[in-house]
Amino acid sequence: MFISKISEQSFGLDISDLSLKVVQLVKNKNKINIQALGQVNLPKGVIDNGIIKDKEIVLENLKKLINKPKLGFIDTDSVVACLPETKTYIKLIEINKNPNNINDIIQTEIEKNIPISVDDMYYDWQIINKLENQDLVLIGAAPKNIVNSHIDLLKSAGLSISALEVESMAICRSLLTEEGFKTSEESKNNYCIIDIGAKRSSLIIYSKDTIVLSVSIPISGDEATEKIAETLEIKKDQAEKAKIICGLDKTKAQGVVNKILSGMINDLTDKIKNSMDFYIENHEHYGPINKIILCGGGSNIKELDQIINKSIGIETILGNPLTHLNPESVEIFKKIEEKHNLKDQAINNSNNSLSTNQSMNLSYTTAVGLALRDIFIADN
Repeated sequence: MFISKISEQSFGLDISDLSLKVVQLVKNKNKINIQALGQVNLPKGVIDNGIIKDKEIVLENLKKLINKPKLGFIDTDSVVACLPETKTYIKLIEINKNPNNINDIIQTEIEKNIPISVDDMYYDWQIINKLENQDLVLIGAAPKNIVNSHIDLLKSAGLSISALEVESMAICRSLLTEEGFKTSEESKNNYCIIDIGAKRSSLIIYSKDTIVLSVSIPISGDEATEKIAETLEIKKDQAEKAKIICGLDKTKAQGVVNKILSGMINDLTDKIKNSMDFYIENHEHYGPINKIILCGGGSNIKELDQIINKSIGIETILGNPLTHLNPESVEIFKKIEEKHNLKDQAINNSNNSLSTNQSMNLSYTTAVGLALRDIFIADN
């Protein structure tokens, strides 16, 4: 959004605090296929809350990932990368039509709606819809120091930047059919998308074919893992496996994992309800939310969708990041499923072994959305 050029072929790069993920897609006739995908985990602290603290370590891992992804190969230096959700702002505003210069109007609206100085930010905007008396304008903004540090990292890796995007835009593109090859028919669906990540979560309200608001939520999978490790007095890697394998099953781990996760989920549902109340109060004319969609690695918790559905009373589903891709892509993601094993003795004084396979496709939601950008722009 902040750098905008179109490349015939770009790969998507999801930069988060604890990992880097890449996806390259290729369009062949009417099918979009996966050419390459991969992930590398980062040492804790090299990126902190979206701020690159140790560029050299991140750069070393980025080069390694590009040169040797998990599957396939990357054959372009053009990249679409995301900016950290916690450091960016995205907002839909309504501007009454008048003869004044729209750039001046936009700047005034940014000063009213975004809590950082215009001189300290990069911003971009696009008119989403022209109504009789108003224009609906989507604004994206990010601090200059954050954007500049990401540009410096990517250029140091020898990459050509096609775009830097607000993460919520890539997530919507990946999950929603409305964000595919555009038609003139307006969607009647309104969505609340919850992206549950390792370090934080975000909530996106999408209505009438555009993002209406996006907020960061201080709830994370990593926090739940640390609580499990502390409570059960086990190592963090064991706690992560316990979280994945036991989930909300009360019969496993003496119900301890269920209790910890239930507390986190209660906090999450409260945040969802508050955000929906805000949406209705300020955007009632867009209509109610029809569906809640979960994505991100933390959304793999067993029965999470059912619990949110029951608590909020709105249909809740796990998202499908492969919505726009060739159905055969499902088989490709099966090749990178993670198998987790845990000796029950570590959590339940038993010699029984617990195990499960975890799909990784929800963890790649943002990377897939970034990789789709140039394909959709070229074809629309």
